[in-house]
Amino acid sequence: MDGKEPVEKILYHRHLFNYRFPGELRILFKEMTKRIFGFGLLLGCCVIGRSDAVDDFVRQKMAEDHLPGVGFAVINPETKSTYRCYGVSSLETRAPFTTKTVHRIASLSKQMCAYIALSLIRDGRLGFDDSVRKWLPDAPIEWEGITIRHLMTHTSGIPNPDGWDMTREFSLGEYLALLALKNLESDPGKAYRYNNHGYSLLGEICGIAGNSRLPALADRFILKPAGMKSTHYYGDWREEELLAEGYQWREGKHIVPERKRRQVYSGSGGVLSTLEDMVRYEKAIRNGVLDQSLLRQQWTKQNPELSNYGFGWQVWESDVRHTGTSYGYTSAYYRDRASGWTIILFRTAEGGSQMDMAMDILKLWRANHQAD
Repeated sequence: MDGKEPVEKILYHRHLFNYRFPGELRILFKEMTKRIFGFGLLLGCCVIGRSDAVDDFVRQKMAEDHLPGVGFAVINPETKSTYRCYGVSSLETRAPFTTKTVHRIASLSKQMCAYIALSLIRDGRLGFDDSVRKWLPDAPIEWEGITIRHLMTHTSGIPNPDGWDMTREFSLGEYLALLALKNLESDPGKAYRYNNHGYSLLGEICGIAGNSRLPALADRFILKPAGMKSTHYYGDWREEELLAEGYQWREGKHIVPERKRRQVYSGSGGVLSTLEDMVRYEKAIRNGVLDQSLLRQQWTKQNPELSNYGFGWQVWESDVRHTGTSYGYTSAYYRDRASGWTIILFRTAEGGSQMDMAMDILKLWRANHQAD
């Protein structure tokens, strides 16, 4: 790399509102475009310019899966990034979905939590084979055999608890007491089951081992080095006009599901970010800003006899990937390591497979925009 910042192509409808029309014409134009966006909300693609196969495909998926807003970034092998955004970030405000829209990335947060844990292990603050009870002495005796590695690989055996309530905050002690009400589903290390609560506990342990809060550790190890100024955790909530709304489609209409997210759950899925910041994250991965030895560990299957999971990533033969889904917010991150292409996808509703959609977009993009 020569250190030069690649030119980024940005194509999204907000540019219309920034065009300087004179006086009354500007007011009339804004009113007309608001009505157009409102009328064509689900079926219309709000990318300005010549429609192509990618736009046609996204329009079709927005209609089929009832997606009010979609945005994606494609990063080519030379690290040049291109964005496209469609629809709105909120059905209530009709605000357009843009590269600066703040979106809940849900379980994409796990790769960041895992990177933080690996950073603490590298620095001698935490150990793969540390018992969970070393850091959480109030955890059940039954958990003595659960290690940090088990939490990171979804092999702890900790079950989903009864009585988990996303509408109230739990102290760490209350959270442990709730999880302790049920016996382990399997012996630690013997079975794989995707486990949000395991990563929530990992995030809490990272905070204890790092003598800080998880968001502060993320700032230190990831966000500040990568220049991700618009990324934060739910616990560090800031009221922003640019925040997207997530929706679910029920009985022929969009509904707003539960918005709250417990701080104790941050390690599992507490991060909010933008497409622009996620591209900065991807570039930090590529350009050596993030520790390459830690990334290689993340992209290695840890229990190949049980699953294709690494540390915070699903590891396939030629790619690494992960999805996120949280109360209407859906996301997908796909890195084709063989070809050097990456796509990051945000959607403001549940419906269909976000990973399938991301991979289909990338396939179409490479067929039609190899030079981009």
